Amino acid sequence: MDRMKTFLIYALLIVGFFALSILLENGLLLAMYSKINGEFDGYYNRTGNYFTMENMSAKACNVNGYMSFDLMNSTNVLINKCYLKIELYNEQDLLADTEYIEIANMKPNEQKHFQIKFKANNIESYHISIETTLPDKTNIINILGWEIDLSNVFGLGIDLTNVTIFGTKLIDIFSWNNVKETGRNFWNWSLFFAKNIPLWGYGIGWLFIVGLL
Repeated sequence: MDRMKTFLIYALLIVGFFALSILLENGLLLAMYSKINGEFDGYYNRTGNYFTMENMSAKACNVNGYMSFDLMNSTNVLINKCYLKIELYNEQDLLADTEYIEIANMKPNEQKHFQIKFKANNIESYHISIETTLPDKTNIINILGWEIDLSNVFGLGIDLTNVTIFGTKLIDIFSWNNVKETGRNFWNWSLFFAKNIPLWGYGIGWLFIVGLL
């Protein structure tokens, strides 16, 4: 009987320790978040119709953040589909991330609540607007969080949409399957090149390696 009581006491202590750890961890995470401010441009189709936003709460830490708000359709028409465009800016006031949230089947004067989580570093402000369509990202590649338009690289008028690396277009190379395909093409190309080097070429190369040339 004493052993059972001792076992229960230890079990309760362990459960209590884990519960306290979770509470402290969540409290520490919440303390790391700070309020971020921004602007909302609710005009739809630029025709005088607009959405209104209320009860906005937005916070971010150094790696992620969240938003909570109520959006009302004040356009007086049924909106079948449009998108919230959320632009997130970092401490240097540079665009760090862009998120698109679909809005579907909103009746006139209907209100919907949104809770949005995002992952971006050191966000200080935001800008939210209404877009009727998603942007065309056919020629957009994402490198370490930077979006580059291959049809107009850095706005310099340079078009790289048809450039290929070992048989794979740049626009297609940034996916795991295409990376593997590019690697396979590079390996096959290397083997083909190696097979066509004459023996005397290998001999000269070896002399360079050992320092005789």
